[in-house]
Amino acid sequence: MEIKKYSPEYHEGWLRCRVLAYLHTSMYEDVVTSKPTFNGRPAIELIAVENGEVIGILDMVLDNAEQKTSLLGDGLGAFLQVIAVHPDHQSKGIGKRLYEEAVKQLQGTEIEFIELYTRDDEQANNFYKKLGFEMLLETYDVFGIEKGVRGDVFVKGIEDKTLLVDDEAGEKCDYLLVDGVYQVFTKEALEKIDYDRYYPARGYYKSLV
Repeated sequence: MEIKKYSPEYHEGWLRCRVLAYLHTSMYEDVVTSKPTFNGRPAIELIAVENGEVIGILDMVLDNAEQKTSLLGDGLGAFLQVIAVHPDHQSKGIGKRLYEEAVKQLQGTEIEFIELYTRDDEQANNFYKKLGFEMLLETYDVFGIEKGVRGDVFVKGIEDKTLLVDDEAGEKCDYLLVDGVYQVFTKEALEKIDYDRYYPARGYYKSLV
């Protein structure tokens, strides 16, 4: 197994690794169809490769004087956007090796801390704690609609390949509000959402100085 810098030839492997790594976690709906490019910002992009297959990925975008993504610390930080390992290769220390290589590449830079966010998956949270991260923030990713906003609609039929729909008042309805994702800042505020599911979203911080 080799840790190396990401290059476009591994794009499909990167995508497959990310999807499979997220599949059986609370992040399963977070699917991307192309790898982030960071719009020219400084970043660390690493992959773990074995027999030509991408089995681990790490993307970390770095703050600079022009743009700051991190918010859990003063000064310049590194935002760990993704670190994931193919499910067939987990519990082999691959994630730790990716992380350690990224930290090595931060040496000699002005980056003072690393920041990341995850949900409540026990394996992920334990991994970050073992690496020395401290949880400083907890919000909630909530899938639903604000209470009182959702209304019933009634399908009346189809005309010219178009649904004919009325709202509760019997008026023609051209659209329907479906579930969205809310970032809720307090647990009490969950009562304001008619939700299907929610997950704690935890912000972790680790100083490098």
